[in-house]
Amino acid sequence: MTNLEWLLKGDEVLNRLSRKYLLGEELDYNNEGYIAEYLKLYDHKTKLWGNGFYGPKWISTNYTLLELKYMEINPKHPIYQESLLNYLDYYLDHYLGKSSIDKMDLCISGMFIELLSYGKIQDHRLFTLIDYVLDHTMSDGAWNCQWNHKSKPRISSVHTTINILEGLNEYLKNDYSYRKNEVSIRVIKAIEVLMSRHLLFVKTTKEPIHPSFVDHHYPPRWKYDYLRILEFLAKRKHPYQIEMQAALDLLYKKLKNGRLSKGSRISGKIHFPIEQETYGRFNTLRAYIVLKEYHKELYNHIVGSEI
Repeated sequence: MTNLEWLLKGDEVLNRLSRKYLLGEELDYNNEGYIAEYLKLYDHKTKLWGNGFYGPKWISTNYTLLELKYMEINPKHPIYQESLLNYLDYYLDHYLGKSSIDKMDLCISGMFIELLSYGKIQDHRLFTLIDYVLDHTMSDGAWNCQWNHKSKPRISSVHTTINILEGLNEYLKNDYSYRKNEVSIRVIKAIEVLMSRHLLFVKTTKEPIHPSFVDHHYPPRWKYDYLRILEFLAKRKHPYQIEMQAALDLLYKKLKNGRLSKGSRISGKIHFPIEQETYGRFNTLRAYIVLKEYHKELYNHIVGSEI
């Protein structure tokens, strides 16, 4: 069995994603496998997962929707649409009606933009979130969810930035027109900010910003790491830059027998374990997406190698 065949033998979700991103097949949505299992856990009365909106982590509506989006549930699935709009009602009613828009969390706002854009939601509140994100960019060109904290941070956060980048990129992919040019410019600028850190390092050093950034996680939740940013860039078809090389070298080093481990699990509640083996199929798929874009020769060698 080759590494690619091993990947294709995974859950229906992994099979479809592998065929789409690695083999270039055009496929209809398939709400089977892990997607179907998550849908069974939806509470139709409350319109929630985990009896909560953002918490409890990681079984709440927010994080379940993010997993379903990554697994590519049909964006028009009635449960996806219903739960997302119910969450939006709660979130924006709280901050626009009972609190202050300036207290909205920028990371969550980025996640919302991603989920709403994927669902092709036409709602003026999506544009309120776009305004909020664009209007609260740090002076360096990226974002920090602590922008209004009393400590008055002056530089962006990679955690906040990756969540917003993924949201804005999904917004552009789905061809929304509102402030589209500004969104495009901000995405490019924020990528430049991450490149200035070689995706990993404290500026002007070779020290990782945080030790967890040199590990990989699936799902990554709200956290930044080397594989998350590389996958984002690969799916965006971002041209190779020398500033990416340290993160790419790290990926090459972590591949064992052509596969990646499950990585460190981010502590918290889960609906059910999705991978039981030593190697992680989701992380391996993500690695192959990166290799296919930035090191095609190595990619071809690895996917065809026998286990």
